[in-house]
Amino acid sequence: MAKSINQDAMRDLNLKLMLQFLFNHPKTSRIEIANNLRLNKSTISSLYATLNRMGYVREIGHGDSSRNGGRRPILIKFNRHYGYTVSFELGHHHLRMMTNWLTGEKISFYSIPVIDKDIYEIVEIMKERIRSISIPTAEHQLMGISVAINGIVDHNQIIDSPFIDMQNVDLAQTLAEFHVPVFIENEANLAAIATRDYMTDHKFKNLIALDVHNGIGAGIIINDRLYHGQLGRAGEIGRSLFFPGFASSPTMKIEKLYSEDAIIKKFGQLKRTPYVDRQQFLEYYRADDQVAIKIMNEFTEAVVYLLFNVSQIFSPELVSLQSRIIGEIPQLMTKIIREYEELAGANSPTKLQLSQMIEDAPLYGGASLLTHHLLGLEHYHLQMKI
Repeated sequence: MAKSINQDAMRDLNLKLMLQFLFNHPKTSRIEIANNLRLNKSTISSLYATLNRMGYVREIGHGDSSRNGGRRPILIKFNRHYGYTVSFELGHHHLRMMTNWLTGEKISFYSIPVIDKDIYEIVEIMKERIRSISIPTAEHQLMGISVAINGIVDHNQIIDSPFIDMQNVDLAQTLAEFHVPVFIENEANLAAIATRDYMTDHKFKNLIALDVHNGIGAGIIINDRLYHGQLGRAGEIGRSLFFPGFASSPTMKIEKLYSEDAIIKKFGQLKRTPYVDRQQFLEYYRADDQVAIKIMNEFTEAVVYLLFNVSQIFSPELVSLQSRIIGEIPQLMTKIIREYEELAGANSPTKLQLSQMIEDAPLYGGASLLTHHLLGLEHYHLQMKI
């Protein structure tokens, strides 16, 4: 019996390794997989038959013969049309939605205004959008749903949502009517997954996605795994207290002073303008408005200190910055890196970068999270495709 269990476990491991190899290569062959995994041809043939029966394999023609001649190998690839996933991000002002193939490739993206809508209205929009999807080429249709939120999530339950009143709505349970896995996760955590799986080719085992938007949060990857901390509270950088300069000054959370929402609100107050959005603030900045310039300088300096403190605490190989304001004016990142190096030294082991997915990293991260789960490859490197 023990021998049978060991054989089953070994076969399951080999099946996962073959699926991983198939997923990570745009095209391959059974002989290439056998050589890389150091498995004999009969084992590979058996595993191939299983994966093919499951629908994960597509044949795409013949490769070249070896130098010794012989039959040309059949080229194969992962079946990108196996099925699709849907990812949402519950933003302060917008509901963002992306559909992806299991390979991670984007099929569609929508941004839907939800200002003044309560969570019940937002959930109905989500459901209507899911029902309206039509992708005839998807063989298994909808396979999973992810939802990114600004707040604390623990074991698929929203513990705290500072920007949207959840009114005790259990999102995972509400979306269970679609009969597919549903994952709820913090947006910075999903941004960190997207950084690992889409943008770095798994070159870094320890990285941080610093998310400076409505609030300030950090997604933390340690030893290639997402770190949640107790009750999902790891990475709540914005809830750190700003040390006051004077004993009489009130203590304040950092994100109340230096999140994007905070600096835009401050700008509107100083200009005595009832409502200012990000684009209007940037227009003032580009027009050399002195108030906007002063606030932007304070903001970038605060980001430098946040980056420095994060790098000192975690010593990651990479910090990827998520900020829509800085993404709109990329030269600010050059300034931030220069000032960071003045603090940390030019030889700092931590690399800084501006995210390539500022608008949609949590959505791509949700797609990757679902793919890993659906393929049974939760702790395997998968190089997701954009």
